[in-house]
Amino acid sequence: MYRGIRYRRTADCVRLMIKILVTRSQARLKRSLGTFHDILMAALSFLAANFVVTGLTGTPVISGIYEKTALFSLLCAGIFYVFELNRGSWRYASIPDILAIVKSASLAVLVYVLMIFSYSRGAGFSRLIPVLLWFFLVLALAGPRVFYRLVREGGWIGLVRESNRIRPGAKSILVYKANDIADAYVRAVKSRRDSKIHIAGIIDDKAIKGSRTIQGQKILGGLRNIAEVVSDLSENHGIEVVELAIADHGLDKKSLSELVTLAGDAGLRVSHIPDIVNTTGTNPAMNLEPQPIELTDLLGRPEIRYNFIEVTRFIDGKTILLTGAGGSIGSELARQIATFNPRRLILADMSEHFLYTIDMELREKFPNLDIIARIADIRDERRIDSLFEKYKPDVVFHAAAIKHVPLAEQNIAETIKTNVLGTRNCALAAIKHKASVFVMISTDKAVNPTNVMGATKRAAETYCQALDLQDHGTRFKTVRFGNVLGSNGSVVPRFAAQIAKGGPVTVTHPNIVRYFMTIPEAVRLVLQASSMGMTSNEQRGKILVLDMGEPVRIADLAERMIRLAGYKPNIEIKIEYVGLRPGEKLFEELFDAREVQNAEQHASYFVASPRVVEQEAFEKIVRDMAFAIESENVSAALSRLRIAVPEYDDKSGIEKIDPYERKVARLYPSTALSSVAGRG
Repeated sequence: MYRGIRYRRTADCVRLMIKILVTRSQARLKRSLGTFHDILMAALSFLAANFVVTGLTGTPVISGIYEKTALFSLLCAGIFYVFELNRGSWRYASIPDILAIVKSASLAVLVYVLMIFSYSRGAGFSRLIPVLLWFFLVLALAGPRVFYRLVREGGWIGLVRESNRIRPGAKSILVYKANDIADAYVRAVKSRRDSKIHIAGIIDDKAIKGSRTIQGQKILGGLRNIAEVVSDLSENHGIEVVELAIADHGLDKKSLSELVTLAGDAGLRVSHIPDIVNTTGTNPAMNLEPQPIELTDLLGRPEIRYNFIEVTRFIDGKTILLTGAGGSIGSELARQIATFNPRRLILADMSEHFLYTIDMELREKFPNLDIIARIADIRDERRIDSLFEKYKPDVVFHAAAIKHVPLAEQNIAETIKTNVLGTRNCALAAIKHKASVFVMISTDKAVNPTNVMGATKRAAETYCQALDLQDHGTRFKTVRFGNVLGSNGSVVPRFAAQIAKGGPVTVTHPNIVRYFMTIPEAVRLVLQASSMGMTSNEQRGKILVLDMGEPVRIADLAERMIRLAGYKPNIEIKIEYVGLRPGEKLFEELFDAREVQNAEQHASYFVASPRVVEQEAFEKIVRDMAFAIESENVSAALSRLRIAVPEYDDKSGIEKIDPYERKVARLYPSTALSSVAGRG
């Protein structure tokens, strides 16, 4: 068996060597044939120029014509070698190759003329010969190359026909707009016989209809009359256009949004022309496929980049513990943290599937990083304590939470357990085992909360603020931001699924607005904000609020997604308004009116000074909350939450206050939670 394996390996090596040798031999043969062709063309051009002059002037044939032909041919061979004329592939003959030919021919003719005049002072030498010789030589060298490329791309006549004929299975698209990118793309599509793309024409606002062509493709009109162009192609030419491919990569978000709207009204999807440089990859035909416009291309501001120095100092060489590592924010935090060379990265999550997924991904991308994946529920105090005790993390990113508003409303006890008591477990473990920094990931729903999720996150914020004001040796930094595009269970994937099914797309209210940013940007800003002000006490007890840009109407978001899919909103796919869900409000706030916002705004975040509480008083409320949860007394637990977060206003919540709640209110009056704005 061993001999058989060894024999097969030897045979494979022999076959590979033979293939390499054959390939190299073929390449040498092609270059040799190309060199022979060029020298032959030089000789024929020299003879043709002399015989034409002889025929035109009636002069006798030049003596020693064949010796002079050989001399000129040898001269050209040397010049062609210097200019590397045969390094260029005939298959891709282009302007640079033609320019090299012109330079070579010009130098060869000039040197030959100088040789003639230096030898015989040009006696009997017609001044017409150099002109004809240059012309014939350029034509003889460039003509076969161009002809060969045309034949390889479908033939001289067939190439013209290809521009108008739709290949079987090809989709018809329009290209916007007339520029160099469009020119290169049209040429690349035509050069691929297996391409499944048919270009029906060019759309350009500045050019007059029919006044220009690009690679044989006419300009059919501007964006404003794109619907008429699509209709005309369908009715008069039988071409059903399905997509508009953008050749302008510098469009701003406003212009791109307008373009998507116009194309969507015409029933077209919108896409970007791919990078033509990549069309020479392993599957060139696939690389020509236009890339879809992402929703992030239409929303928000330009993404803010890292302050690499501060973030590197914050992460490099340290042990990092990440709770909720399998979630949308947690997994992206893990990816970005891994790039900053931590000594060890501990991933903790209670979901086996999500934890396994991010663990495998990181091990593949960062094989030298010490990664530890642990299934852990932050509500299990002993499990969390043992995790901290064993690995002694330097920095803790606390992203674990129940974050979906409707589910939180239906599972009040579990939400309090996770978002409040779970946060307390992690925070106290960080202090006990001397972590240097604890970063709490919060949400804009914590501002003036109207739902259990927001109220519990505000309670967690308050708890971390209170701990940060104490000299425990651990800094507690809270980072607050709004919605992220594409997170698990968010509106974007839900809308995408509804559009894929043909609608309807369900929106809670026509005027509901939300802040949005991409997940990678949100995580970048979390890392940047967390790494700042580590040696200063000015930010103690305060909250870092990410700059979210301008809010977006959810109805507008739905319309844009429908148009990006190539449908017409409320015509082909309906938008239905189903009403606000329990705990939802029309708009979210990044700041409470009672929060003192620092005058200084950093590049990517604000510093807010919300009310803070005495840690001891708040700890008593949390203990009572835990006792109520253990007793399965949801009403009592919710009443403790209202005391902890007095701004919590749940219009659809429990209205009755039980005797236990009145007792707690007497024990912990509201003065214990009075505002201490600006403290620290």
